[in-house]
Amino acid sequence: MTPRPVTAVHLTEEAARVITDELRTADNSRETGGILLGHHVHDAMIVRHAGTPGPDAVQTPTYFLRDLAHAQDHSVWIGEWHTHPTSRPIPSTRDATTYRQLLNDPELAFHSFIAVILGPRAPHWDMTAWTCHNNTIAQVAVHGPPQHR
Repeated sequence: MTPRPVTAVHLTEEAARVITDELRTADNSRETGGILLGHHVHDAMIVRHAGTPGPDAVQTPTYFLRDLAHAQDHSVWIGEWHTHPTSRPIPSTRDATTYRQLLNDPELAFHSFIAVILGPRAPHWDMTAWTCHNNTIAQVAVHGPPQHR
């Protein structure tokens, strides 16, 4: 059975805490991020765990690449989160290309790929969620603990 298209992303308290902790300690002049682990339930992705960048991640003002060895886990990889410290929290052309490559990789077998992007909005971060499916990228609702939205 093919999962339904994703219309919402739900962050657990633990996932939101990892992202918040990373934002608090990160160099805000460079992108940071990590993987999202969870499950597809009905028309939503439930993010149970958010990863950190890892010691060998590539972080520049306009680019983030996860430390793959650090990110490996036995949970289900459903997407990634990252920041755009100098721009709006929408997928860049590079982001879109990466998501399409991941979706088209038969070994990964993604049905949908979730991207959570954070952009600066003083004094906090603005969080958006995106679903990538059938070579399209669409913004979806993001839900989480009230202090993390």
